[in-house]
Amino acid sequence: MKSTLFCLSFRRSSISAAILLSTVLGVQLPLCAAPLAAQQISISAAERSRSGIQTAVAVAASSEVPGHGGANDLALAGTVVAPPALLAVASTPYAGVVQQVHASSLQAVRQGTALLTMHSQAWLEVQRDYIQAATQAALAEARAKRDAALHAEGIIAEVRLEESRSAAMLARLNADERAQALRAGGWDSKAIQNLLRSRALTPELVLRAPRAGTLLELSADAGARLDAGMPVARISRSGPLWIELQASRAQAERLRVGEVLQVQGCGSARVIALGSAVSTANQSVAVRAEQLATDDCLKLNAYVEARMAPASKVAAAQAQGVLVPASALVRRGAESYVFVQNAAGFMATPVQAVQAGADLVRVTGKVAAGDAVAVKGLVVLKGSWAGLGKEEAASAPASAGGK
Repeated sequence: MKSTLFCLSFRRSSISAAILLSTVLGVQLPLCAAPLAAQQISISAAERSRSGIQTAVAVAASSEVPGHGGANDLALAGTVVAPPALLAVASTPYAGVVQQVHASSLQAVRQGTALLTMHSQAWLEVQRDYIQAATQAALAEARAKRDAALHAEGIIAEVRLEESRSAAMLARLNADERAQALRAGGWDSKAIQNLLRSRALTPELVLRAPRAGTLLELSADAGARLDAGMPVARISRSGPLWIELQASRAQAERLRVGEVLQVQGCGSARVIALGSAVSTANQSVAVRAEQLATDDCLKLNAYVEARMAPASKVAAAQAQGVLVPASALVRRGAESYVFVQNAAGFMATPVQAVQAGADLVRVTGKVAAGDAVAVKGLVVLKGSWAGLGKEEAASAPASAGGK
């Protein structure tokens, strides 16, 4: 007798024989045919009752399942923040006392908008030093020019000419350095030329916005003394904002970078980062989403809620499928199936499954929300699916005719 694998087909008085044979052998029964398509399993209501077959309803993945939740349990809460690339800091170039504040927090400002005016003795000294350096540079350049004429006539040696030129170059370098200190205080070339021409020094230093945007914070009041280099204002320029969200561990497992979230009452945001650690304070995982539209809907520091937002209903159905209990999933080789109930019994339906929780799987295939799928008594359905009991149904008429 050959030891090759053959198809099992036995005559039994009922489908319950499949249970007995599977229990006695303790092995998986070989199958006659396993096409990767839906296959009808005929079974009556009475046989379902005797075999203990129970069903559960498949739920749309975008719906909530009591005790588990569907995609809608991916409701996250968080705060709107500005990305670091959008932030700029305005700091005081020199020490001084605030005389007047010209702007306030959350105000829209343009580049160069005056934020505050300071009285600064250090600023006055910078202007004085520049005038002195510029004057010395002009004298040194005039001396070098005169020595060049004298050298051309052979009156002075070349060494003296080189010394004059070096002195002029150093004097000009010093003047340029002082001019750069004035630019650090917010003056442009025109203002510097006016100072050199008028010799009018001023102790008033105006701190201006380095870029256009929203003034997030201005931490200075009239009368306050500020040191050099002290951060005074934070400005956020226009651009997509971030939402710093908090997700539970279960929610974080189901989120992916690139997932689109629907922000409640305010457009969409895309997940750009997921935390790799759980917070010790509240056992949550940080999730960062970036605003997709650059409108003014989101406001900085606002508290918002976000949910999963599929691109379309068709895409949602394809991507999300339905949720069924994990016990409904049946393996046949490398393929996954569920038994979907219909009028004639059950349909063995091929599906693609993804774990969606401790005892839930998300399946996609010819399974719709509302379909009843078998979750208990699957061994009977497996036996019938393998061909057990089929020959009896085929031979029963022949036996009756021979009697």
